[in-house]
This record gives sequence, C-alpha cells and structure tokens, in this order.
Amino acid sequence: MALKLGKIEIGYRLLISMVAIAIAYGFLGSELCKSMWANNYLNSFLLLALSVAGTFAIPQSLGGLLAAIASVATVYWQSSNLTYTIASAIACLVIYWLGFQDIRYESAPDKKLSKIEIMATVITIAFTVAIALIISQTHPPLNLLTSVAIGAIAGAITLVGKQLIYIDLSQKEIWRLFGIVSASSFAIGVVIRAIIYATTKPLILY
Repeated sequence: MALKLGKIEIGYRLLISMVAIAIAYGFLGSELCKSMWANNYLNSFLLLALSVAGTFAIPQSLGGLLAAIASVATVYWQSSNLTYTIASAIACLVIYWLGFQDIRYESAPDKKLSKIEIMATVITIAFTVAIALIISQTHPPLNLLTSVAIGAIAGAITLVGKQLIYIDLSQKEIWRLFGIVSASSFAIGVVIRAIIYATTKPLILY
C-alpha cells in the first residue's frame, strides 16, 4: 500500500510519519495565530523561527530519540499521570518501530557530530517539547487521546529523515518535500484558528 506523488512513492509507514508531523505543524500554526491575536509578537516570532528551523533540522533525524524521551517526560510533567505517560511512550514506540522497518540502519558509534548537526539535534528536541507543551495547553487538562498524539508525533520525528532517504530522495529533495508538507500544514493551522477567532470573538482594533 503506497501513495504516489508524481515520481515519488510513499509507503504507508512514511505516510503515517508525515501525517503526524503535519498535525504538529498545524498546531504550531494555530498557536502562532493565537499569539498574534493576543499581540504577543515575541512568542509569535519564536514560534515562526522554530517552525522554519524544524523544517531543516527534523529531516536529518538527529536527536530524535532524545526528543522522544523529552516529549514523554513533558507529558508526565504536564499531567502527573503515569497512565497518560505510558500511553504516550507506547504510541511513540509503535511509530518508531514502524519507521525503523523502512530504514537501512548503519551503526557509527565513533562518528562525531558537527556543529550544524549538534544545532539540528537541539532544534529537534526543542521542537518536540514545544509541540508537547502546545498540545497539552491547547486541550487542558491533558487526556489519553492528546497524550497518544504527543507520543505519535515524537515517534514520527525520530526517523522521518531516514525514511525519506530510503525512497531515494536527495537531501535537497527531502527538504523540499518536507517544506511543502510543513508549510501547508502550518498555514492550515493559522487559517483554521483565524476563522475560529473571527467567528466566535469580537475583533479589537487598536
């Protein structure tokens, strides 16, 4: 089972990962709209910067496991509920296991990360934790469904870059495809939140 986009054939495991990441960017876009509506321009700038940086960092699949651990820890921090934390961890492991079947794993224990790779790792961790916080605060209190969603997104982030390489795309093509998915999902999140505010809250002009 696969989705064909032009010459690119995306298997269902990669499709699941891309959908999870698209949902994450949708939440980011929604949060940006909320910040702009509240005139919180600093937070808006940080969200926009994080979304752009994530587009370049996440496809490199660096720091994904650390990001997943941090995401699950964030669920426990926000809920103090062991059941939700375990559910998030299981969802993360399931998505990771599905993604792992797509990659050609090559162990490189002696490889040292470059400064750019270290930066990509930090950005990936920050992105994943930010998404966990945004989802938990968008639908308070944290429940089982949102905990699973956070775990699934974290699991998708861990290996999506390697999954994309597996379908024989160059790094430039990977960034292009990932950029299209992330930018469109981000825009959809902004538009949906803007429509909600426009139809339910009065517009205040200063």
